[in-house]
Amino acid sequence: MPGCLDRLGRPTPKEMNMHHPDTILHNGRVYTVDATDSTAEAVVIRNGHIVATGSSQDSLALAGPETKVIDLEGRAVVPGFVDGHPHMDGTGIRTLKPSFDDATSIDDVLATIAREVAQRKPGEWIVCNPLAEEPKAFALPDVLREKRWPTRHDLDKVAPNNPVYIEPPGLIAPGFALANSAAIIAAGITGTTTAPAGVEIETDVSGEPTGVFRDFNFPKLLPDTYGTIRPNRALFPMLPPFDQAYMNRAVEAGMHAFNRAGVTAIYEGHGIPKPQQKAYADLWRRGKLSVRTYFVISWPNPFFLDVEKGQALIDETALYAAGEGFGDDLLRYGGLGYSFDSATAIGACLMREPYVGARGFAWNGVQHTPDDAFLDGLFRAARANLRVQVQCAGGGAIDKVLSMFETIDREIPIKGKRWVIEHCQFPSPENMATCRRLGVVATTTTNFLWNYDTVYLRCFGEEMAADAVPLRDWLDAGVVISQSTDGRPYDPIFTFWQSLARKGGVTGHAFGLPRQKVTRNEALRMATYNAAYAAFWEHRIGSIEPGKLADLAILSDDIMSMPEDRIPETKVLTTLLGGKPVHDTGLFQ
Repeated sequence: MPGCLDRLGRPTPKEMNMHHPDTILHNGRVYTVDATDSTAEAVVIRNGHIVATGSSQDSLALAGPETKVIDLEGRAVVPGFVDGHPHMDGTGIRTLKPSFDDATSIDDVLATIAREVAQRKPGEWIVCNPLAEEPKAFALPDVLREKRWPTRHDLDKVAPNNPVYIEPPGLIAPGFALANSAAIIAAGITGTTTAPAGVEIETDVSGEPTGVFRDFNFPKLLPDTYGTIRPNRALFPMLPPFDQAYMNRAVEAGMHAFNRAGVTAIYEGHGIPKPQQKAYADLWRRGKLSVRTYFVISWPNPFFLDVEKGQALIDETALYAAGEGFGDDLLRYGGLGYSFDSATAIGACLMREPYVGARGFAWNGVQHTPDDAFLDGLFRAARANLRVQVQCAGGGAIDKVLSMFETIDREIPIKGKRWVIEHCQFPSPENMATCRRLGVVATTTTNFLWNYDTVYLRCFGEEMAADAVPLRDWLDAGVVISQSTDGRPYDPIFTFWQSLARKGGVTGHAFGLPRQKVTRNEALRMATYNAAYAAFWEHRIGSIEPGKLADLAILSDDIMSMPEDRIPETKVLTTLLGGKPVHDTGLFQ
């Protein structure tokens, strides 16, 4: 072969090395997540794919002169984590905005604002993340030394000439937003301003706004991380909206955070608006996308009642996202994503029986769209061969959505098309049987129990909350259940631990143990192979087997054997995507 022989007709070193591995990882504990959950000592990689797993001795015998040989020194290797519901864009947005890093006093808050003011021009808006994320946000303001919220007058001390707005946590009711005087004046808010439903403007004894605002809604009417990409932002419509360049930076920042966390692929099923679609496509086009992404196109709820616009979206999406989706091993588009009910986190999911919601009165929760309109929209998607994913959190919502799936299946069979229900915290045995019969995939997260334990216990009571997010029941029913992070926190190792611990982040309460206990092998499969299955990628990724892409995470500790309570301490040392490091702390240097 020209170029592969030397002048004496012998194979060149390059030709000899073409059949040798590029990389061998050896002397480790490799958890393959194959059909038998086997373990190995070594992984052999060539051309981005796994060639073999097995013993260190046999694997090292395959090495050539240019093979990179990595001694794992006993470390654990798992398939790259696949997040079944990540909100990678939201993670990136949060990294770009000022955060308060567990502030314990108003002075700590002001110090963060002062640093921002020093970098801004007078009059420039300073928009910050919430004072804390869940579950720590539930301890505010009592966790602050002053036992109160910062007011406009506090913020004015360090930002007299810059409007300052601190977002409310999106999934807490009420979520508290904070603003200084410059922001309040810019918004034209006074003591007589009428707030929209579910929003409260706190006033002082003289009737003037204090700078503290409460929003009981979901989605929030006051601007929050996601609200800033939507119009009609209550009270502060003049906040600078994200432009496409900002969204591109946010998605890239989220991607790098996921690289460091060992996430190699995501199934972004909640539905992706166009700014995010463009950001992912930009990374892909520039050859910079380092998290494999399968995402579902977002369906705006108003389109159920505007049939013409809804059908236009279906027709457009069907051109490129029908069937299993369109794309390559890095970026795929598939199906439409819908929301049926509201968030359990704020006590607003649609339940079978009345419960006490966030505002203290009994109700069954929120249903966004009437049954007949929702069914009609799903039917039209099915006729266009578009896979359907529906967010349905409460038991009442799950019942209705799966009943609609059954109705559609009688006319247009959906088995094998992997329709998805998401969140699905309160399924019944009958729901699980329906999912298995129709081949419906379920994606959920035990992070809900960690973040919102106080809400679950207050709204639903200990007995019902014990069986929320019932991973054991899903597995025993034979349903492909995918674990995810929902981006809060986005660390898949934490979520792996939470699959086992089912612990509340505020109360420390253990939900449903031992009845809902899963094994570590099951927890790892839900966070890798099962999530890959949701994206039609189980033949390419999700386990460490010959022929699959070499997406791996090398860990500092062995999460499969170490004491359970220490699992969250584990770090990702190296993340490989197609055999190449996209995050490395030194093993590959």
